[in-house]
Amino acid sequence: SIFVVTSNPPLRSEPFLKLKNWISTILVFSALAILFTGCEASVSTGGDTVDADNAADTIKQQYPDKAGGGLTITEISCDEGKAEVDAKFTCTATNSAGSDLEIEATVNKVDEDTDKVDFTWSITKLTATGATFGDVAASTLQDQGYAVASVDCPDGIVVEKGATVDCRATMDNGSTQSATLTLTDGSGGFNIDTGGPGS
Repeated sequence: SIFVVTSNPPLRSEPFLKLKNWISTILVFSALAILFTGCEASVSTGGDTVDADNAADTIKQQYPDKAGGGLTITEISCDEGKAEVDAKFTCTATNSAGSDLEIEATVNKVDEDTDKVDFTWSITKLTATGATFGDVAASTLQDQGYAVASVDCPDGIVVEKGATVDCRATMDNGSTQSATLTLTDGSGGFNIDTGGPGS
């Protein structure tokens, strides 16, 4: 896929290269860290339930290595799921990029002798800040030689294929124009389509 850009006053008019789309995907991915699943962990039980605080602490400790890019979890809370095989429990978290994470975990093994459970967890939904996408969009346009000073996008962007985000691009001369981002996958890749001034 390519970026399609039209603008008035005119900037560069040719489509973006596919390479730039790939670069944008990587940059957004490093800020979102959504593409890892099936992380394994072991925690203690609280009788018949999974120790929610222990599970939250374990996920928080594992997240930086899985996410990369220096990201950490700043806040997390988990439900007390049942300590039985195939039981599920959920957690909600916020990472250091300001993205909100919804996490689902499944119990794989229960060891009654040690009062521990093994579980796998994955991120099932990520809601990003507008700056996560706006900063990358502006950087991508600037790298292609377009006279863009900034791109402002609203917060609360649910990262999923096909989602569209209505943003505003501010040009170096102070004029503004619309900039619509269309997400091409669930990892933050996107295309940019801009309109004329004031549109």
